Amino acid sequence: MAPGGSGLFVAVVGPSGAGKDTLLALAAEDLAKTPGIVFARRIVTRDAIAAIEDHDVMSPADFAAAEASGAFCLSWRAHGLAYGLPAYLTTALTDGTTVVANVSRRVFAEAAERFARLAIVEITAPPAVLIARIAARGREAPEEISARIARQVELTVPPGAEAHHRIVNDASPQDGRRKLVEILRAAS
Repeated sequence: MAPGGSGLFVAVVGPSGAGKDTLLALAAEDLAKTPGIVFARRIVTRDAIAAIEDHDVMSPADFAAAEASGAFCLSWRAHGLAYGLPAYLTTALTDGTTVVANVSRRVFAEAAERFARLAIVEITAPPAVLIARIAARGREAPEEISARIARQVELTVPPGAEAHHRIVNDASPQDGRRKLVEILRAAS
């Protein structure tokens, strides 16, 4: 683990359609006045669907320039898009803040190197639920959805992670919300 900083980086991960963005938005509402917890806004090279996604948008060229200039504390590529977390989050972590971010499991090793403390919250759902949720977005054809579901791999927790929590989000969003809020309150 990286030296310095006492804040906890909470990596929220899971397959497409698991409801990560929904649960994060609901938990952010519940914890809005809780000192010491920050919900990171990602930068993505895809327009946000206002009702279900909370991120900032950059063109691929602007993203590449920002990445080259050090504007992100973490960045990655997935599903033909680029994702990044703003560099100021490193300062928040150094100041002892718990930072909660929706990330790809592909950046676990990098997160473990960059941040002194790392915890993982895995949000998942049964395949039929994932397929229905992805289809409801209307962004992908059925064969693309099937390919996305087939690409899923088992989560490997990086060495040094302080915790790994798993939420099976197959009931109401309120159930998942309650579980995520409990985890985050206990962690901060």
